[in-house]
Amino acid sequence: MEVISKDKPKGKEYSLIKAKRKQKRILEEKAIKQRTENRRQNAEKRKAQNLENAYQDKCREVEIIGLRKNMLLLNIEGEIEKRAPLYDKKKVNKGNLDKEILNIFVKLYGSDFPIRKLKNFKEKREELVFSLEELFD
Repeated sequence: MEVISKDKPKGKEYSLIKAKRKQKRILEEKAIKQRTENRRQNAEKRKAQNLENAYQDKCREVEIIGLRKNMLLLNIEGEIEKRAPLYDKKKVNKGNLDKEILNIFVKLYGSDFPIRKLKNFKEKREELVFSLEELFD
């Protein structure tokens, strides 16, 4: 014989309680899925950011040696290599070279990297401006 609880709701009232429990469970599962998705996205962003930071750090270790025959001489991981300075030829001229030297790039590890972020740019800036002015004569 089945025990009947006197305080347990019957019929439609019980189905409403059951529906609320189901709705609550569905919302909890949805929240768990959302948190899992957010963790995955954050992990992907962290991984991409770590790769970008590693690339930036690697490029910042490159030293400027000088400028010879329209080519920048760079010390890349102990080897001296020539790289062409990349700049907008319409914007850069002899008059505004002192400001526009900040917008000159060089190709490093497959991407354009601004020379202003290289290791010894501050010390070599005046020398580079002087050498680049000779190009525009």
